[in-house]
Amino acid sequence: MHDDDDVGGLIAGAVADGVLSPQASSLITGNLGKVVVAGAAGKALEDIAAADVTLVTVLIDSSSSIEDRKLAPAVRDGQGALLDAFQGSREKDSVLVALWTFASDLDVLHAYLPVGDAVRLDGKNYRPGGSTRLYDTWCDALAANVAYAQRLRAGATPCRSLVVVVTDGEDVGSKRRAGDCALLSRDLLASEQFTLAFVGVGKDVDFAAVARAMGVPDSNVLVQKDATPSALRKAFAMVSQSALRLSQGKIAPGAGGFFAP
Repeated sequence: MHDDDDVGGLIAGAVADGVLSPQASSLITGNLGKVVVAGAAGKALEDIAAADVTLVTVLIDSSSSIEDRKLAPAVRDGQGALLDAFQGSREKDSVLVALWTFASDLDVLHAYLPVGDAVRLDGKNYRPGGSTRLYDTWCDALAANVAYAQRLRAGATPCRSLVVVVTDGEDVGSKRRAGDCALLSRDLLASEQFTLAFVGVGKDVDFAAVARAMGVPDSNVLVQKDATPSALRKAFAMVSQSALRLSQGKIAPGAGGFFAP
């Protein structure tokens, strides 16, 4: 069986289980490609010892504006601090992390791996440049998350999912539209198995409106209007705190309030 056939089968299973609507499934299967297949990979089911798992998908903007604003070092620091927070928690063995970066191209640095095996961004693997394919990244990452989560559930491993995007700009260059993002987001939130969050950095874009159009609940949106390294590090710290609360069961999947104090 080809990998895309395998992912397609998992998506069909998600429809059968009520996680996705047929309309959302058609959107995913009409855009299946190597990025989604790569993103849907991860730790083998037989190698997961935890009774239940939290899947954390981190989507990080690597467009040229990040470099122009001299934010790249803060992004690397923030992503490393996020991993450190999980590594130092009691829940570390039940967390699997996937890391994507996006600009003109989408790059899955790795699919779902234990925190200790996750890649840390550095000057070689994170060199911003290009446009901001925000919508394509969101749709493909949600599709990959659904497929891998379906694989776990089919193997009797319960899981909750978090998908969080960090960006300093609005979409440029995507084939998918905000409405496509919203269609997938609504289905996943309604399943009460997924938490979707959005971090916007800068004041040039109405990020609250962008996130709302993509189907992200208002209380799961964090906007740092100061596009500075310190503000970006603070945003990553807030993501870390909230993601830990989710992994501890203190935030219910599907609900809002991801960034609540």
